[in-house]
Amino acid sequence: MAEEKFQVIIIGAGMAGAAAAYRLAKAGREVLVVDRGSEPGAKNMTGGRLYTYALEELMPGEWLSAPLEREVTREILMLMTPQDSVAVDTMLGGASRQSYSVLRARFDPWLAAKAEEAGAMLIPGSTVDGLILRDGKVAGIKTGGEELEADLVISAEGVNALVAERAGLIRPVRAQDVAVAAKHVIKLSEEIINERFNTAPGQGAAIMCAGECTRGISGGAFLYTNKDSISLGLVVDSKGWKEAKMPLAEVAENLKQHPALARYIEGGELVEYSAHLVPEGGYPSLPQLYGDGFLLAGDAAGLVVNRGFTVRGMDYAILSGIAAAETANEAIEAGDYSRRTLQSYEARLQKLVLKDLETLKNSHDYLAHTRHLFTTYPALAAGLMKNLYQVDGQPAKKVTGLLKESIRGKLPYFDVFKDILKGGRSL
Repeated sequence: MAEEKFQVIIIGAGMAGAAAAYRLAKAGREVLVVDRGSEPGAKNMTGGRLYTYALEELMPGEWLSAPLEREVTREILMLMTPQDSVAVDTMLGGASRQSYSVLRARFDPWLAAKAEEAGAMLIPGSTVDGLILRDGKVAGIKTGGEELEADLVISAEGVNALVAERAGLIRPVRAQDVAVAAKHVIKLSEEIINERFNTAPGQGAAIMCAGECTRGISGGAFLYTNKDSISLGLVVDSKGWKEAKMPLAEVAENLKQHPALARYIEGGELVEYSAHLVPEGGYPSLPQLYGDGFLLAGDAAGLVVNRGFTVRGMDYAILSGIAAAETANEAIEAGDYSRRTLQSYEARLQKLVLKDLETLKNSHDYLAHTRHLFTTYPALAAGLMKNLYQVDGQPAKKVTGLLKESIRGKLPYFDVFKDILKGGRSL
């Protein structure tokens, strides 16, 4: 290896970058990871929930020692009005080790350390200022006044991929393709969490909310139980948030006061507050994933799907890291880092990640532009449930009659039918 030249340089030590570094180091490659945080995870923010099939694909069995929080065994979907809520509560005792809540400040250093143990080199606290370009090919990075050369550069720098953008490899992030997220981490004892969520030690709950939690803006709220804390926050469509002109911090603070959620966090201590952009444009907004000497992975590539009841991103990031590493290995063996060789990266992603994004390509449009979804429908659901449970000495009505009564005057029946049909096809 020439002085200060690596086979692969990875920008970002998040899940995509660390996964790629781990796989490449395991294959004996000369790989460098550069991250602007003081340590991996220092600048990473997520809800967050990790589906473990991706970890098993990355490091079979080894992931069981990872600092994950709680296995999600209880799923709750909630529609909210200013005072009321309607929830579907599901216990998933048979879904063993399918997913865990995770705190990135704990998990990311562990994954990066695994990559270092395998032989990768990590430089934290370093900002990549630009890429080295020679004859249209990426040939390394510029950082701290120095140039570090590489046969291949993998950008895993996150949703706002400024290095790739400034080099002209991808277009700037568009408002309609991202959401804005805000999160509180609230400390509570493990015993209190177990009691309030009716979960056994090591098991936890995930709550996804829509309606008043975002003041009617397209988006939703989330709650995940960690070992000794709760992650509570919201995600709103950035375009809708801008048009609504509402302070996001104020909406996030009010979320903690809603009767449906306040009981879960009562007496807790706020230990962290953060905000972040989330890629949500989906399949139609995907950038070019490869170029001469260059690959794009994780959030930088927009590999996230929001279906309302689930949000997928961290598992896709890991899979893209694996695919990037496999593609890099192929290029190293061939001694060819051209677009023609690196296009196999897209084929690897197509097996699951891109296939999912294509299948759900209309999900973002449906969630962002179904105008009754976050206002009228939560109110209709709450009204219907009140009617179902109301006993006031009046003659009983059939459920179909109560349903029609709840909808009548609010919106046309045909609009409800169209939204249900579109949702079934989009989500």
